[in-house]
Amino acid sequence: MIDFVSWWYSRGWSYFAHTLVEKLRNIADFFSFSVLIRTFFAPFHQISTVEDDPYGGPMHYLSVFFDKLLSRTIGAIVRLFIMIFGIIAFILDAILSLILVIIWPALPILPAACVVLCIMGVTL
Repeated sequence: MIDFVSWWYSRGWSYFAHTLVEKLRNIADFFSFSVLIRTFFAPFHQISTVEDDPYGGPMHYLSVFFDKLLSRTIGAIVRLFIMIFGIIAFILDAILSLILVIIWPALPILPAACVVLCIMGVTL
């Protein structure tokens, strides 16, 4: 029992906190915020129209311009939604992780506290 308490309030707590920080890093890596910001106005899925048409003329170049503009706009909108969803997921996970780190010391005591409260007649 002494080994458990010793581990729980020292190495276990630090290991748990380290695991939660790694989980936050994995979320940031999964959403690749730095890549999304760097490529914010890049064409969506690199879709673009071929510019080199020897028989094109002004209408072809105008069509290419609007195709690229549309593709870049769609790419920016998609990346914006991914970043918003990623930021929300990161913040919610950070808040949950902080709450878990704070209640970690009380977890071994909770079952006994629930039994005592039940004997005392406390109900929810």
